[in-house]
Amino acid sequence: MKFIPRRDLWLSITMWFCIIGLALASISPLFKVGTNIIGGSILFLFCMGMAGFIAWIWLGVVYKLLDTELFIRMGPLTNSITYDSITHVKPVRSWISNMAMATSSRKVEIKYGRYDVVQVSPLDQETFIRELRIRCPHVHIE
Repeated sequence: MKFIPRRDLWLSITMWFCIIGLALASISPLFKVGTNIIGGSILFLFCMGMAGFIAWIWLGVVYKLLDTELFIRMGPLTNSITYDSITHVKPVRSWISNMAMATSSRKVEIKYGRYDVVQVSPLDQETFIRELRIRCPHVHIE
């Protein structure tokens, strides 16, 4: 089962402002007379690369409840957590970020393994927790 992330409006505006700002900065040498072609090319590649990377991370967040594991993708970063290793699940309100990438302050904190913790921010938090409870009947859910 696939879950898309919750995204707070002000964070969406901030992220898109950064992406568009970097894209505009990349073409700024075109409007300046006497710009060095090598410097302009480097600026273009750097700014467009950063804009693309930020967009990839922002748009590439997905949470999947597979047969044997919870799969989390955030752009190029991935994390797989087996259901057997999950020990505790609780909804939290926090700006601390990891695989939730600060997309929202409403998150689900998942403790797994001995000391590992990950926070995710699924749009439909109740369904996510309910489906996780079905797949992990041993887990303590608050």
